[in-house]
Amino acid sequence: MKLVIIYGAEASGKLTVARALAQRTGYRVSHNHLSADLATSVFEFGSPGHSELVVSARALVFQTAAKYGVEGVIFTWAFSYPDFMPHLERIRFALKPYDTQILYVHLFCSDEERRRRVLAQDRKKFGKVNTLEQLEAAARRKRYGAIPDTNSLEIDNTHLDADAAAERIIAHFGLPSCNL
Repeated sequence: MKLVIIYGAEASGKLTVARALAQRTGYRVSHNHLSADLATSVFEFGSPGHSELVVSARALVFQTAAKYGVEGVIFTWAFSYPDFMPHLERIRFALKPYDTQILYVHLFCSDEERRRRVLAQDRKKFGKVNTLEQLEAAARRKRYGAIPDTNSLEIDNTHLDADAAAERIIAHFGLPSCNL
């Protein structure tokens, strides 16, 4: 299995690019908010139980997909270094017994573009950061950038649409394409 982790700051276009990539490759999308929403249904956001369930759910999804031969999964993540490294290590550990390749894509855009995108109406239905205040608060508490121990593909999509970004990911990693 290939696990494509598309990561970057909030409102950098991760889910939009993930959907475009899924459409071209046939890979499945397991975006960040699926596991967060599951955990929030049982625990208060930010509580120890919440964090543990989020991490466990992600690892289990990827591990089960690898075990049963899913060709590819795309995961989106507003990754913060070094805070989220233990979570990434948990995912890597869960996938160790399987023939899995993790591909890293660091997606970013200008702060001005992120401020414009964060106000899009479709962000609300997924419980995403959707106000300028939330965006600024996230930027204050997180450290964005490429994950240090990876050979991440870096894509600035400030002026690049999701389809073009998906094509770059496919070309860079040699992913299968459904040739739409």
